[in-house]
Amino acid sequence: MQKSLELFSSLFDDFPNLAVLHVNNKIDFLNPIIEEVVEKSGGKLDFKEFTDEKSLRLSAKARDYEYVILGDILDYTVNKVQLLNMYYKSLENSANIIVLAKKSNNSVEEIKSLLDQTYFQAINDIDIFDDYIIITGKKMHMWGNGL
Repeated sequence: MQKSLELFSSLFDDFPNLAVLHVNNKIDFLNPIIEEVVEKSGGKLDFKEFTDEKSLRLSAKARDYEYVILGDILDYTVNKVQLLNMYYKSLENSANIIVLAKKSNNSVEEIKSLLDQTYFQAINDIDIFDDYIIITGKKMHMWGNGL
């Protein structure tokens, strides 16, 4: 597991003052790694615990975050496109979204399609954890809804 967590932490760029939004659905083993990455950069971490779709709403302004991490929430929401559009807007240009989904849900292709539909680019899936798959995407300036 330690090697997997090190690989996960390598998804983050080594920049000062990273702003990260972590929306978590009980994937608590990632919390220390995310906190360490943000602390090392001298940045800020906004943490939201998923309980229902209402708990996912943001009061963030456009371009508040360099990373949005969605920890196993998309498989449990109805308004997936609306949520991804909201998180897209909250990301800075050239920022990243990291989505985790349970492998047993077999939703990788659906999530990749949703990311594509909501204008994320460079979409990839990464298999480093036993129970979860990671899907990443990037918000690109002047692509689709690039703000």
